[in-house]
Amino acid sequence: MSTRYSRNLQDSNYVSSVTLLAAGANTATFDLEQVTGGNIEEVVFELAAPALLTAQLTDGKIVTYTLQDSADGTSFAAVDPLITTTQTGAGGAGAAAKTIRFRLPINARRYVRIAQTATATPGTLTANMVAKLLF
Repeated sequence: MSTRYSRNLQDSNYVSSVTLLAAGANTATFDLEQVTGGNIEEVVFELAAPALLTAQLTDGKIVTYTLQDSADGTSFAAVDPLITTTQTGAGGAGAAAKTIRFRLPINARRYVRIAQTATATPGTLTANMVAKLLF
């Protein structure tokens, strides 16, 4: 799916910056204000993952970001089809920053967020991920 047709308008109510944690972290919950489907075909989700130094992400360690949704804003699960991306520590250089954009699946439920998990040592991740919806 192309994201080039999005107007890329940002609303401060739909931006979340969260510190990455070895134990995992979640962005704020974004309310799509609709039960399922509807007018989300123009919504683009953007995730900006920070560069991670070797001290933060050693060789072979992985940080995973997964889009989750919920009908009630409390019980979240990965969307289907799965939308996920990773950063892997390699070559003693940590991991490069990355920004990805994707459209929400038509069956996304009302509430969405990004869940971050890691296979890093507790306390070593000290950078922020930024998630936002673009309209």
